[in-house]
Order: sequence, then structure tokens, then C-alpha cells
Amino acid sequence: MGRINLFLRLFLLVSLFSSRLVAQDRPPIEVEFTGMFWLTTTYNFQSSDPNWSEMLRPSKLLNDQGRPFADDGQFTIGIRPSRFGFNTRQETKKGDLVTRFAFDLVGGGSNIGQTFFRVHSAYLEWNRWAFGQRNSVFMDGSVNPTTVDFFGPSGLVLLRNIQVSYQVVDRQATQVMVGLENPSATSDLSPFRGDFEYADKLSDIVFTNKLPAATIHYRRSFAKGHFQLGWVTKYISWFDRSGTPQEDYSGSTWGYGANLTGRLVASSHVTLKGAFVTGKGIQNFLNDGTADVGVRTDPDNTVTPYTGGAIPFYSIMAASEVKLSETLSATVVFSRVVNQTFASQLSTSFERGNYFTLGLIHQPFSNISFGVEYQHASRQNTDFAGDPVLGLPAAQGRFFAVHKLQANFIYRFAKKL
Repeated sequence: MGRINLFLRLFLLVSLFSSRLVAQDRPPIEVEFTGMFWLTTTYNFQSSDPNWSEMLRPSKLLNDQGRPFADDGQFTIGIRPSRFGFNTRQETKKGDLVTRFAFDLVGGGSNIGQTFFRVHSAYLEWNRWAFGQRNSVFMDGSVNPTTVDFFGPSGLVLLRNIQVSYQVVDRQATQVMVGLENPSATSDLSPFRGDFEYADKLSDIVFTNKLPAATIHYRRSFAKGHFQLGWVTKYISWFDRSGTPQEDYSGSTWGYGANLTGRLVASSHVTLKGAFVTGKGIQNFLNDGTADVGVRTDPDNTVTPYTGGAIPFYSIMAASEVKLSETLSATVVFSRVVNQTFASQLSTSFERGNYFTLGLIHQPFSNISFGVEYQHASRQNTDFAGDPVLGLPAAQGRFFAVHKLQANFIYRFAKKL
């Protein structure tokens, strides 16, 4: 027994000594804590979804019945855009290993509309590889304009997606990146579930992700700016849980699209940014994405009189950032999303939305800023002509617009350990 205890002590002593030697040879890990306190106040002269009252989202101006959410006049004050997190960096023989974890207070899921923790980003980068939740490869974050509105332009590709990506080309003037990302998709089924003849059947249909979304972008940089072209392809499928050989509404379709973006430093005081996105079934990659899949009817088919289809769309974004003085700047942004809806989509379905902001930002210090902004958004639902065969009544599409004033205060901080 004495020899065994001695052996265990020697083993523990050698293990401890070896671990210290390894620790001495291992490069140190740099840790940096970062954060942003964001206070925002908003007055909406009309109304919008209270879950998104601090954010300008055209898709959230009307409820599922195509009606405004409340009476005119809505004041909010909150800190939901606030964010905190930490970064790490460690040298390796294959380049720096970098991690990033960040959380904001824009509650999601069951906590939507609340001031609650939400994962903003969580990823690792090493040797041209990236793993985790970060900006989609399909996205160009450098064209996102500086606005007082926290959410940003509706028609811009702005998605932090879970992915595995690789930097194929990484030169000063040329970058090429590819990725496999979380596909996800949303449908326009909910309005049908209320008054549709086949409402019970629709409740048994669920989305199934069978393949990842494939993304790629090519970026070319110049002395005064850059342009970037991105592409995404994804497979969308849905499953009928109560399907039978005689009646099965399972199906699938493909979604795909292109994202052309650019940034131009027109002068020492003016920077221009723009984006054009087009495709079908990839609306979830947009900042204010609507349904990817819509209901398409086929009355002549008595077995499956309806199916799903990827909704075609296009969106644009144009922004101008003007430096008025050393501490004062102005930003003008216009964005638009247009869905080419199917004739069978109800009048509660989103067809097009506009986004416009005009703001001033005062930045007396590098980490402190104050902003005030006029905001306007509108939503137009589709005009449904009705379908007597399927028992769907005709209804006039609805239009709604809002005007808002918003002000914010932002304090940013960072501390290396």
C-alpha cells in the first residue's frame, strides 16, 4: 500500500510539473471585454407591433388580420440594443486563434418583446476557418449604414447565421469566402389556418431542414471603396405528419438569390453605400425578412389542391453618410422590399414595404454619441381576388404607414486583461 501511495504521489508531481512546462511553452491568451450601453427613446405617431416598437420594421406594421396594432400615438424608452461580450486571441503556428462571444438584450423566441438576454454572436476563427454564429457569408456588413434606428434597413442582407465557412482567397484587393449555413425558412401559412377550408390539414405541416444553405461571396476592393457579389442556394422541404398514400401534402422547393453590394468614398465628407438583392425563398436572410414560402393553389388537383412555392422578391438599399464637422454627421437611408406574391396568397400577406430615415449623430468623444432621427415606414399587403372553389373570399389588400421620431445615447467600452 505504501508503494502505491508513493507511486501516486510521484505521478501527480510529474503531471503537475509537466503541465507547468506545457503552460510555459503555450502562447498567452489575450482577453478583451467589450460592451455598448444603448438608451433609446421613440415616439411613433401611429402604431406598430409593440414587440418591436423601438425598431423600424415595415413587416411589423400590421397584425395577422391586416389591421393596425393600436391607436395612434406610442412612446417607448428602453435599453434593449445594449450589448456586452468578450474576445480572446491566441497565437498559433497557423495564425491567430480568435473567439468572440456577445449578448444583447433583444429577447427572442418565447422572450420576444422583452428586455432579455439573446446570443448576438458566438464563433471561433482560425487558419481561414470560421465556426459558429457570425455574419453570414452571403452578407456584406460594411455597407450597413450608421443610423439611430438600431434595427437598420429592411432590404439589406443582415443575418448572423450559424455556419462553417472558409476564406478561399484572402488578399488585400480580393477576397473569396464559402460557407455551409443553417438554412431555416418561414411560411405564409398562418392566415390560411384561420378561415381556409383545409386549415386542419395545414396544421400538420412542418418544415424539415435536410441540407445546409450553401453560400459564397467575391469581394473586390479599391482605393475608394469596394463591391461584393454574394450567392446563396438552399433546399426547402416540408413534411405532412398526417400524410397518407391517398393524401400527402409533403413537398419541397429550392431557394436561391444574389446580393450585390458596394461602398464608395465619394469625397472626404461623403460616403455612399448600396445593395441590391434578388432571388426567391431566401427572405430569411434579409434584415426584415418576410415569408420564404407561400401557398399555391391547384383546384384541378383533387388530391393536393394546394402546395408551397418559394416566393420571388427583390430589395434595394441606398444610403449616404455626410460628415458635417469633426463631431457631427448626417445619414440618409432608403430601402425597399418587394415580394412577387402568388395569386392565392391572402390579403394579409406582405407584398412590399418601404423604409426611410434621416438622422443626425453627434460624437463628442470616440466612445460616446448622441443621435436624433426622423423615420418613416410603410407596408402594402397583397390584393387577394378570392377563390370560390376553395371557399376563400376576396379581400382588399391593406396599406399602412408610420412616422416616428427617435433619439439615442450610446456609450461603448473595451478593456483588455
